[in-house]
Amino acid sequence: MNSKMCSVALASLFTVTMPQYGWAQDQEGELFGGALSGNVMFSSDYVFRGITQTSNLPQIQGDLAWSHSSGMYAGIWASNTNFGGGDASMEFDPFIGFSRGIADTGLSYDIGYWSYNYPGGDELNYWEIYGILSHQTGPLGLSGSVWYADNYFGDDFFDDVSSLAYDATVSYQMTDKWSVSARVGQQTFDETAGLADQDYLYYDVGASMAWQDYTLGLRWHDTDGVEPDLATESDSDGSLVFSLTRSF
Repeated sequence: MNSKMCSVALASLFTVTMPQYGWAQDQEGELFGGALSGNVMFSSDYVFRGITQTSNLPQIQGDLAWSHSSGMYAGIWASNTNFGGGDASMEFDPFIGFSRGIADTGLSYDIGYWSYNYPGGDELNYWEIYGILSHQTGPLGLSGSVWYADNYFGDDFFDDVSSLAYDATVSYQMTDKWSVSARVGQQTFDETAGLADQDYLYYDVGASMAWQDYTLGLRWHDTDGVEPDLATESDSDGSLVFSLTRSF
């Protein structure tokens, strides 16, 4: 789920939103003392940190996760991709992490490891470690996340270019079905590796409606400061994305 220089025009942690698994303890399925949960989603585009990963074409993604009451979780996330000329057409991302609430403060934290893998385009593979801090007060939620990669571009263009992405999200649960949220973040790169300034801002705002096991979403994504050698204008311009998710 990343933007690749040259061949690629990437969250969730997290949008199309990467699911947060550590608190999902109420599902019926159980395995090794933990809960199994999953999602299947169709969306009109796969946008990650403001840049399309499917050349503005539709996406089908799915995930399956195991979570334990201790806070441990692990799973796999998958989606189709289209990097405009690259050999990779799929993405498979195993992940593992730990999340807990902090006493009665309304605060919770989530730390983990996410591996990005592109069959047929192994030169794009890389990994990130992340940390998320969230606070919930009634219907209002606030969160911040930091993602670090030691080799963001894999072996596709620049070797050993580290990156840091950080963002803040605010959400509000208007009713038991309707919610709204907005996020702003920045993707930064290590310029000492010989890479010209490629840092850029990304932001999105949207609403969702939940009904039984389904969620409808509508979200606007945009960026500011994306250089042409990182992503084309059409791949990083503002876009409105519709999604339909089925949870199980």
